[in-house]
Amino acid sequence: MTIFLNGEPVELADNATVSDLAEKLGLRPVGTAVAVNGRVVRRADWALTALAANDKVMVINAAYGG
Repeated sequence: MTIFLNGEPVELADNATVSDLAEKLGLRPVGTAVAVNGRVVRRADWALTALAANDKVMVINAAYGG
């Protein structure tokens, strides 16, 4: 299936979750926020949150330093 990650198409397995996406991208859970279709997904719910074709996913990483 195709989702849109920060506006760009990404191919995932049909039964993918937010955790699967994070693993594919090599995301560290600390300092990373994920929203699916405009709703923030708590890190504790990443493995339980299924993605569907054409979902719009936004990933934001916190930047440290000055």
